[in-house]
Amino acid sequence: MAANDAGGFVPLDELTGPRPVLAVETAVHVPVETAVKERYDTLAQAGASNLCCAPQAVYGSDELDGVPQWVLDLSSGCGAPLGAITLDPGQTVADFGCGAGLDLILAARRVGPTGRVIGIDGSMSMVRTARRAVKEMGLANVDVRVGDIRRPPLRSGSVDVLFSNCVLGMFPDKAEVLAAIGDALRPGGYAVISDVVYLDEVPEGAVSADAADADDYARCVVGLTAEQYRQLVTDAGFEHVVIRDDGQVSYRDGARVASATILAYRGAAPEAPCC
Repeated sequence: MAANDAGGFVPLDELTGPRPVLAVETAVHVPVETAVKERYDTLAQAGASNLCCAPQAVYGSDELDGVPQWVLDLSSGCGAPLGAITLDPGQTVADFGCGAGLDLILAARRVGPTGRVIGIDGSMSMVRTARRAVKEMGLANVDVRVGDIRRPPLRSGSVDVLFSNCVLGMFPDKAEVLAAIGDALRPGGYAVISDVVYLDEVPEGAVSADAADADDYARCVVGLTAEQYRQLVTDAGFEHVVIRDDGQVSYRDGARVASATILAYRGAAPEAPCC
């Protein structure tokens, strides 16, 4: 793929500027982003995830039909972002934090051979896994690249729809990720994000950002209230925000968290965004 393709990736040597530094660190001063990436590298190498929800807990069996079992074993999420939208043939869509590639596969089926699906993940081991999944499924319309989703290897305004499943919850600096999402979207495009969001009040025992450690972020149990999330999305320049309550979901480790789908639009919301 040529570097100057309209919808292409930005070469790494064009991604200039200082590397973001996170304020939240582990007790041994390892940045949260590093600890989380290492956790997911380990899971990819082990061949199974013990984090977040299994796909069978949030997707229907018909949607998962034909997906290799090893992809399901390695996939983690807290919702089904692609269940909240309709994708059209020919669209360019991206997945921030694509993991083992499940949502890439589901999106590729919808946009068809004339569409394009771009997956980005910070874990090289997960990227290799997603590439293997794409190859095994025979999907020629999917590209998977390693990268920091706060400074993704995407050109500005190159994506119609951007989705993310239980990934923003791993970032203390969500505002930077949301700004990157807004920059990647074309005018009229939108993002659909599944994340841990407290719709009513913060439940007793919930992990606050002030008390969270790297393990809490890796498990996506550090939630915001709906109003806090809405403010972050609005501050990132999105004109219209819808937060849909998906209820409580059960993680593989037995934890139960409040899941929500955030629909964020660059411009007016479509009349019927939900399928």
